[in-house]
Amino acid sequence: MMKYLKIFKNICLALITLVTFSNCTDLQESPYTFIDPSGFYKNETQLSEALNSVYAQFRTMAGNYKYTMRIECCTDLGQPSYTKENCPDINCWYDINNASTYTFTTVWSQAYVVINRANTVLARGEKVDMDETNKTQIFAQARFLRAYSYFILVRLFGGVPISSTYTSSLTGLNIPRQSVDSVYNYIINDLEYCEKNLPVRGESGYDVWRASKGASQALLSEVYLTLASMNGVTEDYQKCVDYCEKVIASKKYSLVSNYKDLWFAFNADAKNNEESIFELQFAAISGQSNSAHRMFGLGNSITIPGFGSYFYHRFGPSVYAWESYNSADTRLGAFITNYTWNDKEYQFLTSDNGFYPGKSNWLTSAPGNAKFYDFQTSASLMLPNADTYMLRYSEILLNYAEAKNQLTAGSSDALDKLNMVHERAGLPALTSMNQEDLDDAIFQERSWEFIGEAKIYYDELRTNRLGSLVKAFVNKGVAAGMYQFQSLKFVPKKTFLWKIPQTDLDSNSALVQNPDNVSDPLN
Repeated sequence: MMKYLKIFKNICLALITLVTFSNCTDLQESPYTFIDPSGFYKNETQLSEALNSVYAQFRTMAGNYKYTMRIECCTDLGQPSYTKENCPDINCWYDINNASTYTFTTVWSQAYVVINRANTVLARGEKVDMDETNKTQIFAQARFLRAYSYFILVRLFGGVPISSTYTSSLTGLNIPRQSVDSVYNYIINDLEYCEKNLPVRGESGYDVWRASKGASQALLSEVYLTLASMNGVTEDYQKCVDYCEKVIASKKYSLVSNYKDLWFAFNADAKNNEESIFELQFAAISGQSNSAHRMFGLGNSITIPGFGSYFYHRFGPSVYAWESYNSADTRLGAFITNYTWNDKEYQFLTSDNGFYPGKSNWLTSAPGNAKFYDFQTSASLMLPNADTYMLRYSEILLNYAEAKNQLTAGSSDALDKLNMVHERAGLPALTSMNQEDLDDAIFQERSWEFIGEAKIYYDELRTNRLGSLVKAFVNKGVAAGMYQFQSLKFVPKKTFLWKIPQTDLDSNSALVQNPDNVSDPLN
């Protein structure tokens, strides 16, 4: 049977796979097999368990290490660190118009499982007899996760099918694509409902890890900033500013004073901190651990005492991005460039040009990024559980700064918000500048702040920087003889869209493929 049908068989079973959250980091999975849905959704407990399955699937989709690796290696911020996983081909944009390879196939399929689970909660929950306020909050959380999934899909693929009902059989699966505008309107409608019906973070006993009013407002700011920079609509810049102001005015969020304290590798209390607006929850439990620690580590199947579970190193922060930091920037503390193992010193050296083992024994092509790591959990347990940030307060400040600068050239208010992030990194405040220079400074700050967090690809694309940055980065690496760098095969334009996975296209006669992308020469 075709892969597409297999995927949707899994979607059909999604409504009977439930996950129980015993607390914000202990995500116990409790599968139920062959339960009649009409006999299961009977009370608040069961509906809550169904909602937890939506959270669990969203974590599976957004926390997938292949998604992070591909979305980072498509930019100037990530580079292949080892020969596994085709990362060298991703890095040089090889064969990108092939719908059968180098696409975001897993993201597509897993996002639609999230959407189907959310739709199931919304449809089955209507008949559940329970407190209406609690029901509305459950519905709003499901719609938040659905909206976030569509936001990822629309930026990767353009207009996608919108499924407003849940799938319970293999019939009626031929759903056509909607326009980009329709998808964004759907996302905004969901998030406006969430803003209206979700509690403020941490109030009235509401779990701090759940989607909240602030998370909805933060995501709306991202949505409107994306729309504004893609379409140049002034009103959308203002809406971005408005939603950022709501998050700021809530006083529920603030910057963590020490940047290293954001990361579980260095701080056992990092999870769901004051800077976190929404994050993926991982736990040291089989099926719920964070594989990014292992896949993006410091070597090939090594375990270093005090560094948690064993490591591979599929990709890492690019050498040139790492070199771009000011030596006083405290964010450099999130990179691992030396350690001792079996009484031998290991140190990353740029002079190795990515070749390994290096002159000081470094085992891969790039530094390590501790944003992915869990140094807290016993290595023998082999279940790293660092959380992954999806939205944090520093992003709100930079969103505000970017949108405000577009509305008011060289805005002092925009500069103030940028400097909050810049000075938190231990750097001196930036002084006033014109609109273009301020825009460049804000973007550069994003790169330093969010490297490795699966965000900058979208920012580079929407601001029309991706093509020029990728071209300069790859050409520089090739000219320098950087190991595993290949000649750039394609230069993406601002309009770039990934191909819909071929298996899905073949199995859904209503789908229409994206046209081939044309390389931008950037002459």
